[in-house]
Amino acid sequence: MLKLSRFTAIPVAIALAMSAPGAFAQSGFSHSTSELPKPQRQVVMPLGTACGSITLTQSTSQAITAGSSVSCNTGGVHAENSYYRSFPLSADINVCQVQFGIETAAAAAGGSQPVTVNLYTGAGAFPGAFGSYTQIATTALSVPDQAASIFPATISGLAAAGSNLVVEVLTPDAAGSGDSFFIGSNAGGESAPSYLRAPDCGLTAPATTASIGFPDMNIVMNVIGNPGGPTLSVGSAQASVADACSSNPGQANGVIEPGETVTIQVPISAAAGSFTGVVASLGLPAPAGITYVTSSSNLGSIADGTSATATFVVTVDQAATCVSAFTLPINVTSNEGSTATGSVSSQIGESGVVAPNETLPLAIPDSVPAGTTSTITVGQAINLTDLEVAVQIDHTWVGDVAISLTSPGGTTVSLLDRPGVPAGTFGCSNDNMAVVFSDAASVDPETSCAGTTPWLSGPVLPASPLSAFDGESTLGTWTLTVSDNAAGDTGQIVNWSLNPTPGLQGICTVCTAGGGPGPVQPVVDLPTLETWSKLALGLLVLGFGVFGLRRRARRM
Repeated sequence: MLKLSRFTAIPVAIALAMSAPGAFAQSGFSHSTSELPKPQRQVVMPLGTACGSITLTQSTSQAITAGSSVSCNTGGVHAENSYYRSFPLSADINVCQVQFGIETAAAAAGGSQPVTVNLYTGAGAFPGAFGSYTQIATTALSVPDQAASIFPATISGLAAAGSNLVVEVLTPDAAGSGDSFFIGSNAGGESAPSYLRAPDCGLTAPATTASIGFPDMNIVMNVIGNPGGPTLSVGSAQASVADACSSNPGQANGVIEPGETVTIQVPISAAAGSFTGVVASLGLPAPAGITYVTSSSNLGSIADGTSATATFVVTVDQAATCVSAFTLPINVTSNEGSTATGSVSSQIGESGVVAPNETLPLAIPDSVPAGTTSTITVGQAINLTDLEVAVQIDHTWVGDVAISLTSPGGTTVSLLDRPGVPAGTFGCSNDNMAVVFSDAASVDPETSCAGTTPWLSGPVLPASPLSAFDGESTLGTWTLTVSDNAAGDTGQIVNWSLNPTPGLQGICTVCTAGGGPGPVQPVVDLPTLETWSKLALGLLVLGFGVFGLRRRARRM
């Protein structure tokens, strides 16, 4: 029988088999004391993301409380349910993301289930005038199994000041699929009501959760966006670079070196309106060691929803410092008065730290002891007297994670072995790490679990001594293996690097005859800081700070 009922924290196989009579009466609910395979805990995204500067929320708390939410369901298998919030707007907003809480999402097969997010705007009060509202955006999602989380849904729509912006999170009837979904909520308070529509349980129009007997079901739902109206943006992350040297064409390899001519292309995009007279210019003064050849790009008109490419040409001084970073500021103007700013960062020369061969981040498969691997190929032969390994991993519940490193000679060292296990059944429940494994460190990660995010940063001891690599050559391919050894939490390798003693040398091949007469066609994407493949040293210094540390004295 279909009923409005709460989620009970029991294994999915049992939940799907349960069925009990009842409609709206809270007294008819029962709660199981059975334990989940791993304790539920919150994985809460911070309010606001890089996509927008505005956050709309009516949730006093972002916590996701177990057993707080209800849905129209049979034994946990949900019928059609729509969850709403209505946001009165005092200014225009360009929506770029909706975040909604998930108490539990458990698909019967495939590990994910469909959820749709819709945006509406209207002038009348919600929900009475909802029938006259206009749908301005929709997105169909495939939501992976998870619990006690806040899910980010990318969606775009312009909502005008003076209207109500209504967000709907719709879970379709799962009678055929056996899926179970309960939206995330808490009893922490809200500045406006939460609403539920469930036709199969008699709620054919949105009703407040309090009016149907569930006043503590305060749905967690946030809207992220930017100030409304037409906007221009600089696509810094999509920039491309090409280097050229007329005396040595083989130097056109994506590494910017002294004496070369460099062509940089950056997309300039328009949203929520069209622009005319668009001009993109490099900011003054030029960075040290860089001379502007073409510093302005006249883009003309850019239509709503399209982009144009700004092209700039610079030269690198022959005496420029090898392995030095630089940033090119970019300013955009238009006849309409709208402006935008951005920048492109790169580096002169090739760093002495070689980065992973794979494109990062790299997903770590859930509950697969074999894990995933990432490799670094070192072209310099150095006999090691010491080695440190910098690793950045984003992963919930670090107690699931094991890490090892294998040298070109076949030696394998365990860096991390499920911190908190076997002292605890599930290990440390903290999230994320940005650490440097070093024999000279004093922090033992295997026994550390302070409840912070990230779990640990800076130098830490490896599970087994890295001195096992002493005397081996750096030449060849090094393999980092990262595995997740328990179900329910996932993550990714964000970056890692080797820090050998003696150190690898920076490389700069000077172009002695100039870079050539004009712009060249970009052929290599200029990565973001997190994914530089040839510029990893700059990333590690910026991202981790401590990753440049190494012992200066030889072991006795």
